[in-house]
Formats: sequence, structure tokens, C-alpha cells
Amino acid sequence: MEFKNGFKIKPHKVSEDGVITFTDGTNTGINPSGVACKAYGYDYRDGLCRAFVPSVNISKLGNSQTNTIKGKNTVPYNVNNSIVQGDNIELSGYNNNIIANGKNHFVDSQIENGAILSGKAGKLNNRGEAVINSHEPNKTTSGQFSTVMLNCNTSDNSTVFMMNQTASSSTSASTDPKDHIILPKNSVVGIEMYLTRLEIGGASGTAGNYSYRRNQQAVRIDNDGVGTLVNFNTKNIAKTNVNGSFTISGATITDEYGATRYALYVSVSDRNNVNNYWSAILYLHITSTTIALTSA
Repeated sequence: MEFKNGFKIKPHKVSEDGVITFTDGTNTGINPSGVACKAYGYDYRDGLCRAFVPSVNISKLGNSQTNTIKGKNTVPYNVNNSIVQGDNIELSGYNNNIIANGKNHFVDSQIENGAILSGKAGKLNNRGEAVINSHEPNKTTSGQFSTVMLNCNTSDNSTVFMMNQTASSSTSASTDPKDHIILPKNSVVGIEMYLTRLEIGGASGTAGNYSYRRNQQAVRIDNDGVGTLVNFNTKNIAKTNVNGSFTISGATITDEYGATRYALYVSVSDRNNVNNYWSAILYLHITSTTIALTSA
């Protein structure tokens, strides 16, 4: 198991009664804090990090889960409705509806409705993300190609942030990093986005008017989670009436476990009294390294 970003300890051993002790790579038997325990997807109860709580009903709990697991993989008890097939695939916990196929893959905690379809060393960091292929030529570099979809609604000229796998819309970036797109530190990410705006009504709107655009960018993210975006171009592919506006931006955030992450945002806007549904698909070509990158 790899060390999570921002943590110097990781799980090492699970006892028969479900208690997990950690290691810093040298020392073992470390009792982690609640923050570290939960960061790896486990429960923190009564001052102990637990993979499970012993119970006479534990067999019933196992029977109620609908996971299919083939190969030697790490799948905690709090994973449901998932298919894991391969070798050394690790799900962090609180994962539902996951498909992982291949070798050395990693699924972050609380990720749902996602897939790693092929390759080695894929990282699933976003809800609804599909990692199409991944590779790890050596211990210091890896690459993957994945897709993520965002959506939102607008009804006036306010700027609205598109969300990941939620029905809500917000005029500010969500405090939950999983509402947006999390990208890894020490990486370069090529971004290609296709954005659809569909008018669905409103006093000044015409149902059926639309626009369809493509944007290409890249972002370099350093070891502190600071990203530098470079925009290449935007192509207006088709439209009826207007395009509307969009912005791709990013920010360094701190997640609920105290670790710094880089979040990618997409925000959109249009006219007053026009009801729009917006849908974006982002293709992400991610090249990352274990080498600490300094600020650009």
C-alpha cells in the first residue's frame, strides 16, 4: 500500500479483532490518529482504527454485500456492489458500484460509480470517473487516460460551478472536493473538454436552442498541490443563437483529512431568464511522478 499524500504513516497489520496498526516504513505497531485512520477508509472508534467490529452477525453482513473479487486484492468490509478482478488492487473503503480490472490499481475512499477498465497502477480519485487505460513503466512514473462528466443548471446570468455526480448547482466552488475533479500532485495533465448548453425554457429562452464547444488545456501540478493552467484553444463546433460562457480554473484545497489536493473547476454562465442544462465531458491524460516537482 502506498502512503497517501500528506501522511507519513500507512496501514500495516489487521488483528483478528479488526484493529489496524500502522507503519512509517521503519517502525510498526503505530496507533494512528482518527484523521489518518479515516483517510485510508477505515473507522475510528474508541481510540482505535478498525477494519471491522467483531460481531456474531458478521457472516450475515458479508452475505449482504454483493462484491465479486477475483485475485489477491484489498477490499475493505465497507465496499458494496463492486467487481474487482486482478492483482494487488486496493479499494480504500466506503466505495460503492466500482469496477476495477488489472494490476496495482488504487481507488480513493468514498469514491462511487467509477471504473478502472485496464492496465496497471490506475488511480480512481473522482466519483463517476472511468479510467480507460493506465500504465506504470517504472516505480517513479505512471500515466493514465480517464474521463469525468460534470453537469449543472442555470436560469440567470450568475456564474455557476458544474458538479460531479450531483443534482445541485452552486455559485461558488463546493467545499466537498469530490464535487469537482481531483488531480494528482507532481503531474502534468492534458485536458480536452466538450461542453453542451441546452436551453430548456425560461421567459427569454427557447427550448431546443443549444451550443456545443471544445476546449483544450494543460495543467502542471507541483508537490504542494499548486497548479498552473495553460489554455490552448476553444472551438465553437455548433450552436443555435448564443454560446454562453465557461471558465476552467483550479485551486489548492485541503480535504477533510487535512491533506492538500488540487481541484479542477468548470464554471458556466448565460443570460437572465434563460433556463439551461449544461453537460461537460472531460478527457484527462495524466502523467505523474513520485519526484517532488517545485513550483513553475
